[in-house]
Amino acid sequence: TMAILMVSTMAFAQIQKGDVQITGNVGFNKTETSGGTDVSRVTISPKAGVFLSETTSLGGVLGYTNVKFSGTTTTDLFNVGAYARFHKSVVENFYLYLEPSFIYGFAGSNASNDAVDIKLSPGMTYFMSPKFALDMNYGMIGYNKDSGGTENYGLTLNMSNITLGASFYIR
Repeated sequence: TMAILMVSTMAFAQIQKGDVQITGNVGFNKTETSGGTDVSRVTISPKAGVFLSETTSLGGVLGYTNVKFSGTTTTDLFNVGAYARFHKSVVENFYLYLEPSFIYGFAGSNASNDAVDIKLSPGMTYFMSPKFALDMNYGMIGYNKDSGGTENYGLTLNMSNITLGASFYIR
């Protein structure tokens, strides 16, 4: 009986090749530009991916971003893209990962608001059960360019860039 309990505990949240991960992030970011403009961004990004191995997944993103400038001007962006996750098991039910992603954002027929976002985000996953996990991304190394010519790049590791999510695993 003890051996069965140990084996079932050890296999509790093992990621397997062929698993499908359905996940998503909700994020909020607020910054002030050097000109004194407040920029608030709310992002909802559902994702789905398949594990190519026990440590690597590849998937797609469809999302929505709302950007407000000083509380008055609002822009709605729709996002489509791809991501990969490279997982490392730390302890039972807990994984660290790196997630490179490429996202193209657009605002319908208004091409002046198109943007490209390339980033590498560190994160962690904690399995609450074999099929359900909580995710958190903390910061990023990234590059963003919009069709207006604005480019942003850099390293962000502060509390303004945390996204929380939940994942469901189909096995």
